[in-house]
Amino acid sequence: MIIIGHHGIASPKFQKIRGLEAVPLVQSHLMVWFESSDDVGYVLSHHCVENGVKYAIKVDNIKDFVIYAALKPVYIILEKSPEVYQKIAETYLMDSKILYVIEDDSEIEELAKMGIDGVIFRQVLE
Repeated sequence: MIIIGHHGIASPKFQKIRGLEAVPLVQSHLMVWFESSDDVGYVLSHHCVENGVKYAIKVDNIKDFVIYAALKPVYIILEKSPEVYQKIAETYLMDSKILYVIEDDSEIEELAKMGIDGVIFRQVLE
């Protein structure tokens, strides 16, 4: 299980962006992330793919989940129904890893039992 943001585990740092102009300003050691609602016309995701920028996307519906999985983000971030999305990812053998947003490490055990790829603490995204 991937665990991002736990004080005892080294993990990548995330930098939220809202527009194309922000991508070149992000330091190379940071993981670019954005919300699907900020990616009008898939401009951000296409730019990242074309320029070899590793990125994460936060989605809130299955349609976006499936579309963005085809655009090869490293991570797809979710805040609801992780078991539904994990089943879809396994059915279609998606390369992206699912990260479910958590508040506290007490949530890890239940998500591990569900077979979710990983978790990310909310403060990492703030």
